[in-house]
Parts: sequence; structure tokens; C-alpha cells
Amino acid sequence: MSETANRLTRALDGLYDALEHESDLQETTRLGLEATGADRFNLITAGSDGAARQFTHPFDPESALEYLTAYLPRDVRFPRLLARQSGFVTTRDLMTAEEIARCPVHQEFYRRHPECWNMSMVFGRSEGGIVAVTAHHGRNRPGLDRDGETALMVLANQLARIAHLKDILPAGGIGRDGALAAFDGLPDPIAIFDVNGLVIHLNPPARSIIKARNGLRLSGRRLLATQPEVSDTITRAIGRTVRVLSYAAYSLPNPVPVPRPNHPTPLFLRFFAAPSGEGRGRYGIVKIVDPQEKRLPDVAFIRSATGLSNGEATLAIGIYQGQTVKGFAEQAGLSEQTIRKRLKHVCEKLGVHRQSEIAMRIAALANV
Repeated sequence: MSETANRLTRALDGLYDALEHESDLQETTRLGLEATGADRFNLITAGSDGAARQFTHPFDPESALEYLTAYLPRDVRFPRLLARQSGFVTTRDLMTAEEIARCPVHQEFYRRHPECWNMSMVFGRSEGGIVAVTAHHGRNRPGLDRDGETALMVLANQLARIAHLKDILPAGGIGRDGALAAFDGLPDPIAIFDVNGLVIHLNPPARSIIKARNGLRLSGRRLLATQPEVSDTITRAIGRTVRVLSYAAYSLPNPVPVPRPNHPTPLFLRFFAAPSGEGRGRYGIVKIVDPQEKRLPDVAFIRSATGLSNGEATLAIGIYQGQTVKGFAEQAGLSEQTIRKRLKHVCEKLGVHRQSEIAMRIAALANV
């Protein structure tokens, strides 16, 4: 294993240790700085309780507080960041050179903290909040190298999942009771699988979904869909998660939509890794999400985040809800040809090719 991979593995171990023992993420920022080669490394999470948490290395709470109180309200990057899709961004993506020359953050605060001049960030939305992983580097370093960018993406991918688990689990529950007991008491449907990809536990809400066979089923101890082609996608996602559990891969899979024969809206499967709390390494976690139980994303928010027009955003939300082109056209009082043309524009703007990919993109914005 390369030294970069070793550093990344240590940083991820720090994340999962924080989840198991309900400790903070301060040590993880030090390991993240090592893994990315940054001059300063920040983790910011904001959960469903509305509280923002920031961890930074080198540790400097006075400067962090000064930035939050005196400079954040004047930082033009953050409203622009919130209007973007999740993903990798740099300072140059958010500001022009002319704006940097007039920016009070750069011209005042960063002149006293030159290691922060340039920023590489992976920004994402976890359910109920946001996650931002930021590598700062000085003025003479325009960006991270390829290994540093990869490490930043991996840490953001897993931090978003861990931040969500910390948000829904009882504090210290895994370390105190073990993962099976901690997840068993959640109202969310949860399936837990081992390093062989075999289901070892379903909590009561998940058992109800499996029993109904409305989209998902168990074959032996394998989690499958009632539609064979979707089963292949689920198997690949579980396999990817198993590789993460075994340190053979670092990025967890994207959510998987699962059509339901008796319902227009698909279920979504979200994949996580979590410590067992029993000295047995980590388990794979599948959270089964029913979009009907989530608040629909606002059309204006979808427009600002994606660049879609009002009509295109409304269509994208309709697809996310499971509507057909014909059904949407009838509801909107427009021809099917008009809606198909609009659908083509939605795909072009989102950079996707299938309606299921549109649904996944809206699901991500809806924090599903």
C-alpha cells in the first residue's frame, strides 16, 4: 500500500472511531491534512438540529471564531456554493480574479492567514444538513495534486455518510450497545450486511418492507429487488461497499432507485459503512428511503441548484415522484411531444441520459 493510501486509511479510521465513540473530528482533520498535503484542512457539518460544527487543523479556534463572526457574512463564496450542485469546487470556480482583489476575506483575513488563500472543497448535502471538506493552500500553490484531490473526494464521500449516521443514531449508541442494537431502534428501515455482502440483520421497519415484497426481497441472505435488472445494480452497490469495508476501495456507492410494482415512486437505497462496536471491524449499512415520506424539494431551489427552468424543474420533480411522461403531460395540460422535448432539455442540463438518473439527482438534492 502506498504512503498516500496509508494516510487516507488512517484518516478514515479516525472518522469511524469518532462515529463509534461519539468523539469529535479534530484528530481526523490532522489526518486529513496529511492525506491531502494541504496547508490547512477543515471539516464542516451542519445537522438537522441546525448547529454547525467546524473542525480545523492546525487547531486555531480564535481565528475560526473571528472568521465566522466578522468575515463569513461578507464571503461571497458561500451563497454561490449553496446554489451549486454538490461536488468539487475551487476558489476560481466561485470568484473571479477581480473579485478576489476586492474581497475582504482575502485582502484582510487571508493576508494574516496566507495558508488559506486558495481553497479546494468538496461540498455535499447529507440528510438534514450539509457537509464541506476543505483543503486550503497558500497563494503560491494553485491547487492540490492528483493524490490530494482523490483523498479530498474520498474523505468527503465518507464524511457525508458518517455525519448522517451521527445525526440519526443515539449518541454513543454503537460504542455502548453495538451496531445491531443501535440501528434496531431507528424508525428508518435499515439492513445490515457483513464483509461477505450477506444480510445479518433487518430492523423492524425493514422487515416490514421485505415482507410486503413491494420492490425488495431476500433470497437466502442476499438483498435483491423484485425486478432482476435492479438486483444486479444492488449487488454491485453492496459489492462496492464490501470493498470499502475491506479497504480495497474508498468511495461508497451512489443511492440506488428501486421501482415498486404497486407504487409510482421508487424506493432509494443509501449505502454506509459503520463500526460494529463489537471488535469485528465494520458492517455495511443499507438505509431504505421512501421519498413519499420526505418533503419535496422546492422548485426554486432545484432551479438555482441545477440551472433548470421552472417548467423543467417541475418535470424533474415529477419524474422523481414516479410520474410518467404521459401522466405528467395530462396533468400539465400539455402535449406528450412538448413534455418529451422538455425532458430532453432536462437530461442535457443535468448531464444524464435516463429518467432514473434524473430521479437520483433530485433525490440527492432532496437529501434522500
